[in-house]
Amino acid sequence: MPNNDTRNETRRSFLNKLGLSAAALTASRLLPGGLAGAAASTGKSWTKGMALDIQFTVATQASGRVKRPYVAVWIEDASGKTVRNLVVWVQQNRRNPRWLAELRRWTRENSSLLDTVSSATRNPGTYAVAWDGKNDKGTQLPQGDYYVCIEATREHGPYSLVREKVSIGSTSFKKTLTADNDIEAAHVSFNKA
Repeated sequence: MPNNDTRNETRRSFLNKLGLSAAALTASRLLPGGLAGAAASTGKSWTKGMALDIQFTVATQASGRVKRPYVAVWIEDASGKTVRNLVVWVQQNRRNPRWLAELRRWTRENSSLLDTVSSATRNPGTYAVAWDGKNDKGTQLPQGDYYVCIEATREHGPYSLVREKVSIGSTSFKKTLTADNDIEAAHVSFNKA
């Protein structure tokens, strides 16, 4: 049976490890970009002339009268913080569009940007947008892990969210993203712009 010194040493070392873990978690939530975001970056610059092309199909197979969907497409860093808003399609004829709050993930962090980033809704169909590796302020971001987010909602329709990780390096790639409800298909490719 271990003596009290050994048990106390074990408790102390456990509590020290627990304290260090808690401090790291707190720092990752408080520091700009978080420790998680810093760890996911390779530190290498975005390869000049390369872009991430995002193609998605919205609500073409929906039954009944299909309303124009509200759609948001944006990029998050590895810690889940929005770094670039690519498109936001919402009804423009009201100050507070009725279905905007249904874009739950986008609205949570970005609703104050609505007047500067939104444009009119589009009919159901297939669309493409490109990301040049810059954040919303125009600063070039490094290579690393990012999340492609596509969110859609419409009146009397389902909520849809596609959020998948892509690892941006210096080589080209293609990836099919998982479909979800009204987001019937989504693909990304990293190539020369």
